[in-house]
Amino acid sequence: MSPLISLSSLIRILRRRALLITVVVICGSILSVLYALNRPAVYETSAVIQIEAPQVAAALPGATTALVSSSNRNRLKLIEQKLMSRDSVLAVVDKFDLFNRPADLTPAEKVTALREAVDIVELIDPAQAWRSDVQPSGLVIYVRLDNPHQAADVANELLSQVLLEGKKRSESQTTQTLAFFEAEEDRISMAIDSLEMEFARYKEQHAESLPDVIPDQREQLALLRQSQLDLENQLIQIETSSDRLRAEERARQADILRQQIALVDGRIAQLEAALSAAPEVARVFALLSRQSTQLQAEYQQITTRRTEAAMARQLESQDQFERFEVLETALVPEFAVSSGKRKIAMAGGLASVFAGLGLALLLEMFSPVLRTSRHVEQALDIRPVVIIPHLDRPRGRGYAPANTSVANTDRAPLRKRISRLFTRGS
Repeated sequence: MSPLISLSSLIRILRRRALLITVVVICGSILSVLYALNRPAVYETSAVIQIEAPQVAAALPGATTALVSSSNRNRLKLIEQKLMSRDSVLAVVDKFDLFNRPADLTPAEKVTALREAVDIVELIDPAQAWRSDVQPSGLVIYVRLDNPHQAADVANELLSQVLLEGKKRSESQTTQTLAFFEAEEDRISMAIDSLEMEFARYKEQHAESLPDVIPDQREQLALLRQSQLDLENQLIQIETSSDRLRAEERARQADILRQQIALVDGRIAQLEAALSAAPEVARVFALLSRQSTQLQAEYQQITTRRTEAAMARQLESQDQFERFEVLETALVPEFAVSSGKRKIAMAGGLASVFAGLGLALLLEMFSPVLRTSRHVEQALDIRPVVIIPHLDRPRGRGYAPANTSVANTDRAPLRKRISRLFTRGS
């Protein structure tokens, strides 16, 4: 069927399909009312937690301030993950006997249902929301359940778990930080002691090649070489002297000079060996000195950080650290947040009316029947010459007028009936 082009055609369609439209509207309205009556009400409640900044943060050093205020948002994410873990959710479900109808729900389905019913939102200043390091000022826990008392109980239970978990994680963080820096301080202290012992042994083994004594060693070597030259000259003079000395005396003095020369030669050889080893000794000496300096710097830094961690631990023990405070507890909601049953029934009835109208128009669009002369002309590109009215049988004494229709009411093909009509007219 071609598209409708007049209001009269639309009215005739509605009359012909009135029964179908009525059935669809009645059935849809009944189903909407049943759905609205059987749909459970949903109640929503919320609990609010305020995140208080450290009260003495302004007086702390920079590193301690960073330790106090850092990882706040990460800590909130960890707490949320802990609350929404399978074991924690199942514990809450079992504690308050949630989702017991229908009774065939599996534990996994109960966990999924409670996760969908709980929403944890961080409170962040909208003016600073664009910053990546912005710290939330609070936390809101929303719970939506079909039982108002259970919704309030679950919200307050999650509220207490957040407070407990926040306190536990804060204490654990400061304690672990302090333990880490104490262990690092002990490790570096032992490394410094070990390096100092190694350094002392090395300086003792290479005392004559150390960088500090090299200038003296060079000066002493020059003096020894001069002494060696003098002794050799004296020995030559004694050996080449005249008969003024007896042979025994000359031999004794020559032996003494040779012994002195040997001692000087030995000392010279020792100094030359020490000087030749001086570059390697200087390299190792510089390496050990550099390691000692690095360890001392690390030790000083670790000691400072350990002091700051101890201060943070002390602040935590005195509740001066960043903490969670209850701002609002969850109350039992008095009204449901889901849509009203009357609204759902009215919306379903209105949708049924549109569905009936749409179904009627759809059936007319796909119907092959040509009901008016205009439809015939549009479908066959032939203008009808004669229109035969459809006459009903007489009722009572008179004849009731009938609506006109195209003369193709029997089941013969339309083209054959039109050609037969033209033949009769001729």
